[in-house]
Amino acid sequence: MRTSIRDFNVVLWISLIFCVLLLLGNPLPPAAVVLVVLIILLNLTILCWLFFLRLDIRKMLNFCQAVRVGNYDQKPIALSRNDEITDLNKEIAAMKEYLQAMHDAKSQMIQNISHNLKTPLSVIMLSCEMLLDGDVEAAQVQPYYRQIYQVSEKMLKEIERLLELNRINHLITLNEPCTQETAMKELIENRIEVFAPLIEKRGLQIEPALYPVKFKGKPEHWETVVDNLLENAVRYAETTIKIRCYPQSLAIYNDGIRLPSAMLRKIFDPYVKGEQGKSGLGLAMVQSIANLYDYQVFAENKTQGMEFKILAKEKER
Repeated sequence: MRTSIRDFNVVLWISLIFCVLLLLGNPLPPAAVVLVVLIILLNLTILCWLFFLRLDIRKMLNFCQAVRVGNYDQKPIALSRNDEITDLNKEIAAMKEYLQAMHDAKSQMIQNISHNLKTPLSVIMLSCEMLLDGDVEAAQVQPYYRQIYQVSEKMLKEIERLLELNRINHLITLNEPCTQETAMKELIENRIEVFAPLIEKRGLQIEPALYPVKFKGKPEHWETVVDNLLENAVRYAETTIKIRCYPQSLAIYNDGIRLPSAMLRKIFDPYVKGEQGKSGLGLAMVQSIANLYDYQVFAENKTQGMEFKILAKEKER
C-alpha cells in the first residue's frame, strides 16, 4: 500500500485534534496533561517540518519536469537544509548538467554530421548533373564516375564509423561485465604489418616495446583502438613512432606536432579534428572503447611531439 506525506499529515492532524479535545474535555491528571501537551507540540513540529519538506519536494519536482521537456535554463534549487533531501537536490542538479551537456553534444554532432554529409552529397549531385546534362564528353566521363565512387565510399566509411561509435556508447550504458581478453602483443604486431607500407612510404622509423600482456575486451575493439592511434601517429610523425605496451598500459608516441592545451582537453570529443584530421571520430571511438572496458585514455605533449596513453583504472590494477 502506498503511503504519501499527505496521508501522514492527515494522521497527525487527527492525532492533534484528538489531543486538543482531551484537554478541553474532562479534567485530566497533571501528568496526563503534560503528556498530551508534549504530544501536541511534537505533532505541530512534525507538521511544520512536513510542510517545508513538501515545499522543497514540489520545487524539485517542478525542476525535474522542466528538465524533462528540455528546459535546461533552470537554475539549481537553493535549499536551506542539510539532510538527505539536499543530497538528492545536488544529484538532480548534477543530472541536469549532464543531460544539458549530452543535449549540446548531440546538437553539435547533428550539425557536424549534416556538414560532413552535405559537402560530399553536393559533389555527387554536381557530377551527376553534368553527366545527365551532357556537359561532359565521352572521353572525360571516367574521372567523374571515379569521383562519385570515391566520395560515396568516403561517406559510407563516415556512416559506418558513426554507427560503430553509437554501438559502443550503447554498450557502455548497458554496463554488462566482459570476460573476454585480447593478447595485445600479437594484435599490435599484426597492425604494424598492416601499416608497414604507409610507414615505409613516409620514411618513418617505428620502435615497439611490447610485453605479452592481455587487455580486457574484444579483439576487434582493441584493433580499432590501435588502428586509430597508429594511423594518427603515422599522419603526424616526423621521423619516429614509439609503441609501448606494458601490463595494463599502452602508449603510442610520435615526434610530430604538439597540440595546444585547449585542444588536448577536447581532442577525444566527436568531430574535433587536428590540422590533418579526417572524420574527427577516430579518437572519440578510442575513448569510448577504453571507457567500455574500464580504461582511461589521455593525450600528453612531450618535448618533441605527443603521446597517447591508455591506462587501466584503479579497480583493474
